[in-house]
Amino acid sequence: MNKDTVKLLNNPYGQVNYESFRADRRAFADKSIIIQSLDDEGMTPYPVLLRPRRFGKSTFIQMLKCFYDLSYKDRYDEIFSGMDIYKENLPSHNTYHVINFDFSKVNTQSSAAMLNSFFTAVANGIDNFKRRYPDFIFNYQNLDQSDSVTLFNKFASAYSDYAKANSDPENSKNKKIGRLYVMIDEYDNFANQILSQDLKLFLSITGKTGFLKAFYAAMKAATSDGDCIAKTFITGVSSVSLDSLTSGFNITINVTSYKCFNEYTGFTEEDLATLIPELVDTEKLGASVPEIIARMKPVYDGYCFSQYAEHTVFNSSMCLYYLNALRQSNSFLPPEKYLDPASDHDGSKLKQLFDIAKAGISDVIIAAYLENDLFFLEKLSENINLNKEAEYNYDQLLSMLYYLGYLTIDKDASDDSALALKIPNLFMSKLFAQCIADLRLKTSRVFNDTILDISALQTVNDDISAFSASCTEFLSSIFTNQVLTHMSEMALNLTLFTKLDSMKVCFVEMQKSLRVPGDGEKFADLVITVNKGKKNECVYLIELKYAAKTEASESKIRSLLKEASDQVLKYRSALEFRNTQVKAYAMVFAGAKCMHCELQQ
Repeated sequence: MNKDTVKLLNNPYGQVNYESFRADRRAFADKSIIIQSLDDEGMTPYPVLLRPRRFGKSTFIQMLKCFYDLSYKDRYDEIFSGMDIYKENLPSHNTYHVINFDFSKVNTQSSAAMLNSFFTAVANGIDNFKRRYPDFIFNYQNLDQSDSVTLFNKFASAYSDYAKANSDPENSKNKKIGRLYVMIDEYDNFANQILSQDLKLFLSITGKTGFLKAFYAAMKAATSDGDCIAKTFITGVSSVSLDSLTSGFNITINVTSYKCFNEYTGFTEEDLATLIPELVDTEKLGASVPEIIARMKPVYDGYCFSQYAEHTVFNSSMCLYYLNALRQSNSFLPPEKYLDPASDHDGSKLKQLFDIAKAGISDVIIAAYLENDLFFLEKLSENINLNKEAEYNYDQLLSMLYYLGYLTIDKDASDDSALALKIPNLFMSKLFAQCIADLRLKTSRVFNDTILDISALQTVNDDISAFSASCTEFLSSIFTNQVLTHMSEMALNLTLFTKLDSMKVCFVEMQKSLRVPGDGEKFADLVITVNKGKKNECVYLIELKYAAKTEASESKIRSLLKEASDQVLKYRSALEFRNTQVKAYAMVFAGAKCMHCELQQ
C-alpha cells in the first residue's frame, strides 16, 4: 500500500449494531448528547419519537441500549469514551435492565402471519434479554404462539420477581425497585404496510378490540407496577397507529416536534464535515468537503422537525449510500442519481396516501405543489384514528406527509397561529412530480394519444419551431383555460417532461443538477439528449418560463425571455457538458402558447 494512501473508516450504511462500531472501524455521527434531553427531569419517561424511514432510528435505539443497560456496564468506556455524553458523566448510565423489541419485520401477508410474527418479535426481544441476563429464568414454550399479550404479561411478571430477588432489601423499602427500560423500534411499520394493502385488516388490528391496544395496555399495567417498567422509548414513522398505542398506553407523549430532538436522527452539516473525510478520499476525488456537502444539500437536506429548530438535517441513509458510491468510483457523481433504494420512497406510496383522503383534498394539495406554495395547518395531527373516520381530512393528510418525510416544517414561515410545511428537497419534489404525473397526466387519453414533434432535435437542427408548435398544441388540448390561468412554471416543466419521457425516443431529465463554474449548483428545467451514444449525440438544454394569459403583457414576456436567456447561457457552461455538443434554448409560454423558442449563442 502506498504510504500516502488515506486510511478510511468503514461505511456504516445498513448497520445498526452500535456496540461494534468502534471495533469494526465504522464511521458514525455522535448523537449521544440527545441522551441528556431524555434524562432531563422535565422529560416524560414514556416518549414517542417519530421519524421517516431510513433516518437512523434503529442505530439510535441501539446506542440507548448500550448506554442504559446494566449488561454493558463493563464496556461503557470502550463504547462511549470521547463521545459528547461521556463528558457529562450522567449517573443514569448502565443502571437499567433494557429489553428492546423490533417490529420492522412483522409479516403482513395475512392476519395469522402477522399475529405469529408479532409474537416472534416479542419473543426475540425476550431471548436477547435472557442472553444478557443468564440468571433471568423465563420459559414461554407452552404459550399460544399468536398471543403476544399473554407472552408480555408473563414476561413482566417474571421480571418483577427477578427485580425483587436482585434488589437490596434495605435500599428498596417503599421504593420502586423495577428498573426495566422498554425500547420499541418501528412500532408502526407493519401497521403502515397493512394500511397500504388491506384497510379492513388495518382497522381490525388498530381498533378498540384489536390486539395492538391490548398489547400496549399490558405495557401500561407494567408501568404501574413499581417492580417492573421504569421507562420506555418508542420510535416509529407516523402517527396513524398512535391512537392504538395511546388508547392502551395513554401515558405516552408524542415528542416528535420537540426542539431538543430535531437532530436525533439524520445528519447535520457539522456531522457530514466529520464523516466525509473518514469515508471518502477527497484528495483523490478532487473535491473538498464543503464542495461535496454543497452538492448533496439540495438533494438530501432540508428536513426540519421542529419549528424552533436551528438546523435542518440530511437523510442519513441517502448520504451514506451516496458517499459509498463516491468512494467506489472516485468520481464526483451527481447525488440525484444515487437515491438509496432501501429508503422505499416512491410515487406509489404517495398515491396511496392521496387515495385514503377525503374527496377533493388531494386536488388542493396537488394544486398548491404545482403553484409552488407552502402548506399551512393549525397543528400536526398526533393521533390519527382511521377507525373513527375512514379517510384523512386535510390536516391529517398533511401530517402524514410530514411524518413520512414528503413534507417538512418551514420554520421561517411558521408562527404561533399556523404551522407551515414545504417539500424538503429535490428528491422529494421529484417524487411529488412523479405521483402527480401518474394521477393527473398519464390517465388522460389526450396525453397518451398526442406526440411531440422532436424530428428537428433528432436531426440536430437549430430550428426547433416544429417542436415548440407541437408543445403548444399538446398543452392546449390537455389543459382547460381555467387550469392554464393557475398553472405554474413547475406544472409546465412537469407536463412536458412527463410527455417526452413517455415517448421513449430520447433521454430527458427534469431539474437536472449542474455544476456551473463560478455559480455553484444550478438546476436546468429540461435536458433532452438525442442520438445517445452516436456520433451526432446532442444535448438540447431548455430553460422554461411561464406567464398566465392574463399576465402576459409584452414587457412581461420580454422580461421572462431575458431571464431564461441569461440562465440557460450560464447552464451551458456546466462541467457536466464538457466535450458535449449542447444547444441552449429559452422557451417562454403564455398560457398554452409558446411565445418564444430561441437558440442562445
